[in-house]
Amino acid sequence: MRGSDRYYVDGVSCRLDGSTLPVVDLSTGGFFVATERPPVTSPVVELELALGPRPPFRILGRVSWVNGPVKTRSAVLPPGFGVQITRIDFTDKLAIVDMLRRSPPARLRGGQPRADA
Repeated sequence: MRGSDRYYVDGVSCRLDGSTLPVVDLSTGGFFVATERPPVTSPVVELELALGPRPPFRILGRVSWVNGPVKTRSAVLPPGFGVQITRIDFTDKLAIVDMLRRSPPARLRGGQPRADA
């Protein structure tokens, strides 16, 4: 499992500025958050990540890219933003790895593995 390998996951969300947002795909190095209102004030974000029934945990990340409703960078993803994880506790990283081992890899329409996430 590489840090760039993306996986679809059910039941994953993040909390940012009081809003709970769905996580569309996840990897050991980051994730994509679906929202019409990506953060614009700072590329550095502090989020709470919730992996299903496990208690949420805090991570520090960097907004690595934005998929806007008008300026779309990926047609297969909804509006939102990508987060590169920059700081995470080791036990929380292991929880992500455990969840990914039980999840199917993210795929494009037509069944081809995604290379752009």
